[in-house]
Amino acid sequence: MSIGVLDTPIGPLCVVTNDIGVARVDFGTSSRAKNHSGTDSSVAARHCDQAISELGEYFAGDREIFTVTLDRSARSGFRGDVLAALETVPYGTSISYGELATMAGRPKAFRSVGTTMGLNPIAVIVPCHRVLRAGGVVGHYGGGVSAKQWLLDHEALAQRVD
Repeated sequence: MSIGVLDTPIGPLCVVTNDIGVARVDFGTSSRAKNHSGTDSSVAARHCDQAISELGEYFAGDREIFTVTLDRSARSGFRGDVLAALETVPYGTSISYGELATMAGRPKAFRSVGTTMGLNPIAVIVPCHRVLRAGGVVGHYGGGVSAKQWLLDHEALAQRVD
């Protein structure tokens, strides 16, 4: 496991990687990831370096698509389907919780989509900030509404904050 912190315009992001890829991106200087202990492997360290580099490029306006490998091994069921669908939402676009529920195969499960967004383990890279409430209202965000608004503005998606 490897852990790195990147200072960004929305505050610090804590990146946690393993030999598979990025396991978490959390807001703040520490992670909610369980089991931080262990030594860094060179593979995990490379994933961490790449994730921090790509996030830096994103915040500088030089990257729209992340290529770092993600650890999706903990995904399953409907939540896994939602996160997989979320990864297809392109930079500079937004969708509603209902639209994402439809993309995941359960059009009436928009409330469950909201819960899944709140549990998204890989913030920013898996772009839950692009999911808005009905009518284009920003809604909640794990990093705070102002962080979500900043990310939307950064991607030229100015929306109103509720």
